[in-house]
Amino acid sequence: MKGRSAALADGSADRRATDRYLPALALGFAGYVVFGKSFAYLGLPPLFIGEILFALGLLAFLASGCSMVLVATVPAIGATLLMAWVLLRTLQGLGAYGIDAARDGAVALYAGFAFIVAALLVERPARLTQIVGYFRLHARVLIPIAIVFYLVARFFGSSIPKLPGQDVEVISVRSGELAAHLCGALVLVLVGLCKVRRFWLVSALGAALLIASQSRGGMLALLVPLVLAMVLSGQLRRLITIGSGIVLIMGLAYMADLEIDLPRGERPISARALVENVVSIAAPSEANNLDGTKQWRLNWWEAIRNYTFHGPYFWTGKGFGVNLAEADGFVVGLERGGPTLRSPHSVHMTYLARGGVPGLALWLFTCASWMTALLRAAHLARLRGDVDWSRFFIFLSCYLASIIIDASFDVALEGPMLGIPFWILFGVGLGSLMIYRGLHIVAAPAQPRRAAGAGARIVGAAALLAATCLGGPPSEATERAICPIGAIQVPVGATIQALVAKAAPGAAFCIAPGLHRAQLIAPKDRQVFIGQPGAILNGAELVTDMRPSGAFWVTATARPRRPAFGTCLASRPRCNDPVRFFLDGQPLEPVADLAGLRPGTVFDDAATGRSYLADDPRGRTLERTLQPYAFRNDGARGVTVKGLIVEKYATPAQHGAIFGDENPRATGWLIEDNEVRFNSGAGIATGEGSVVRGNKVHHNGQLGISPNGADVLIEGNEIYENNVYGFDAAWEAGGVKAGKVERLTLRGNQVHDNYGSGLWCDVDCRSVLIEGNVVERNSDAGIFYEISFDAIIRNNTVRLNGTGRGGQQGSLWVWGAGIQIAASERVRVYGNTVTVSKGSAGIVLVDQGRERLDQPPAKAGRAKALYRTVGNAVHDNEVIYEGPSGLSGGVSDVAASNPNFGIIETGGNHFDRNTYVLHQATKAPLFIWGQKPISYDAFRTLGQEANGRIIRPN
Repeated sequence: MKGRSAALADGSADRRATDRYLPALALGFAGYVVFGKSFAYLGLPPLFIGEILFALGLLAFLASGCSMVLVATVPAIGATLLMAWVLLRTLQGLGAYGIDAARDGAVALYAGFAFIVAALLVERPARLTQIVGYFRLHARVLIPIAIVFYLVARFFGSSIPKLPGQDVEVISVRSGELAAHLCGALVLVLVGLCKVRRFWLVSALGAALLIASQSRGGMLALLVPLVLAMVLSGQLRRLITIGSGIVLIMGLAYMADLEIDLPRGERPISARALVENVVSIAAPSEANNLDGTKQWRLNWWEAIRNYTFHGPYFWTGKGFGVNLAEADGFVVGLERGGPTLRSPHSVHMTYLARGGVPGLALWLFTCASWMTALLRAAHLARLRGDVDWSRFFIFLSCYLASIIIDASFDVALEGPMLGIPFWILFGVGLGSLMIYRGLHIVAAPAQPRRAAGAGARIVGAAALLAATCLGGPPSEATERAICPIGAIQVPVGATIQALVAKAAPGAAFCIAPGLHRAQLIAPKDRQVFIGQPGAILNGAELVTDMRPSGAFWVTATARPRRPAFGTCLASRPRCNDPVRFFLDGQPLEPVADLAGLRPGTVFDDAATGRSYLADDPRGRTLERTLQPYAFRNDGARGVTVKGLIVEKYATPAQHGAIFGDENPRATGWLIEDNEVRFNSGAGIATGEGSVVRGNKVHHNGQLGISPNGADVLIEGNEIYENNVYGFDAAWEAGGVKAGKVERLTLRGNQVHDNYGSGLWCDVDCRSVLIEGNVVERNSDAGIFYEISFDAIIRNNTVRLNGTGRGGQQGSLWVWGAGIQIAASERVRVYGNTVTVSKGSAGIVLVDQGRERLDQPPAKAGRAKALYRTVGNAVHDNEVIYEGPSGLSGGVSDVAASNPNFGIIETGGNHFDRNTYVLHQATKAPLFIWGQKPISYDAFRTLGQEANGRIIRPN
């Protein structure tokens, strides 16, 4: 025990160290965005803020234990080789050029930030949510501040003080730098990952036009990624509307010849200047010396191409440390008193001139492979219905593209102001890609047959490395569903049930990647259904007939004939309506009347059969659940369902979208490696002899998995965030709920954050084994065994349950415990680690005096047969109290007149050899036995914990 505690302490210390670094890096990112060059000069030469962040980041990288991110993906391999080549050439220049060589080599060596960020994400994927929050803060707060500072610098530049001892203004953001960061913020808003007010949008567009009139590179860095983002996110109509409006406004401004002069001889702000910038890109222009600066760049770039591609520096370039402007004869800056420019106005030419053709090739390969990987992931995520993932990948791609475009026309990535943010974004992309591949099976790119296996192995290795750092099992990410020889191919658009009806029992179906909409399948015996990566069974129909009606949008909606079933929370009375609307992949919340309608909700008028939305659905994807099941059990035996995404089915409560239950003939189903989400009732329901293994079951309306019958195995699944529609968990909702089962095994599952109990067996369950699960942060009890018999609950990790999230009961008295045994007999609870949050309960036995349902009803003159809490043994567990209160033990929740009164004390229930760890000093009674809370010493005097122990803070 002591060794394990030490190991946990060390791991916690490492986790705290890595947790601290990310906010520091975010502050550094913010400093570069708002202050630009002046922020980069903070520190003492040669250790400026960028170098300090880099050194701290290396420590965090080592603490994460995820160094294999260096070779886990193709873009990571490209960046590693690029760093190695540049480091070699930099070391060769140190003797002649000293610190200048290191400063020039930073253009690629800053890529270390990418691996630091990727390692932190892979170590703890939950940090991705934190990073998205930082990006939203960047858009809403940093960008408005940066715009104000930029305007101050443009109009009052001569009045801005300089840093002490430096010839740099306190506010010194370049147009191109602000263009790139502003583009990132606009893309985040356009793809729907950040909501802003209209004033923000108007201000941002105004700043974009200002930048576009000042800088051709900044103009392209804004325009191209924004157009790309709107095309990739399916917003062509909005693109045309916005584009037309801007063209109209600029046309009027051009004809009116509106112009704002700037000090220090800068280009004026005007529509004419913007037009001249556009024209000068492709044609000669005399305006504001635009053609002169363009020709100067082109001449220098031509010289670089001549001495590399066609000259003596093909393999090596001129190295790092040399002043390229002086060496190539293109010095500028002397006329203004210096300092002189060191590098050409293009990062691509910098790599070519300093690293030769190999340096340029590695740079282009790194960027192209990263961009290809993320855009491909965005496409696959969109096909799977992972809308937010798709949007996030598009955001990262466009943000990085904006920086690359700006760096193609200016000295940008050669310094920390944009170089460090660039590589941070690169690392966020690497980490996000690895996390997403760990969540899904990502197919290898289409290649000739001979190379396909290698590509698949690369993808599998990447996911395996991510899983290794995460400490989770690699099987889900690395195994691919293989279609057997002779399998019936199911292309997108085919009616799967028609193929099933024609096929014989035992046939196999290979379901192609893509969206298979509104499919309902009734299998035959032993049929096998295997989804290829990206195959989605979607039970919803597209809604295309919405029409405006006053302030709302309306459509006719057919209602199911069966009555609504299931008890809802009072705050969400429409939980049990299986017909649901989804807008851009997100469910809309039903409201009770038209007066309550607002964005993100829907009102269904039962009297008229109409549904009303407050959101404008034009240009967006609006879906409505249609089919009740993806797989309907008509008595088929031995069915296999594997490798599919099953989503958005109008499943009734207590039924599953994969519904292998109810018909007594249906036995022996194998449900494996699927993702089951956003279905109205349960995700999966099984019958006798079924195996449910390796699935991700999440965000279903009522319940994750509903096992029934005998000899059912539920193993290695991740079951989380279920009961999103607000069923009352006291009725039935949460992670897993079983009833009247025999020989049920729940093993090795991760069950977390469900709105209800995590693992729950209720009503005459017998011979149940619950072992090796991680059950945490569920709204009600972690593991709940109720009015049942003969169970073993062992070696589980149960943490911080009874949260009450989602309006559920949560921790109340002894309810919502980590492990809760209610009115049950002969249950053994041992080897578990239970962490109890403040005010919650640890391991509790409760007797309720409930009438047995497996006996004939009591008749007049004969006593009721009651469930009894007897013969239960709780031993060799560790219970950790995080707060100063909480209870473990046994309690009779019946009146003194009830026959079961006192059954806890007299029924052979026993606690022994358990360890109770207190994190806080407390005088509160932490135990209960019978009726009243008592102290540990009193608990022992009543015959409990003869060999147990309690560990207090000191």
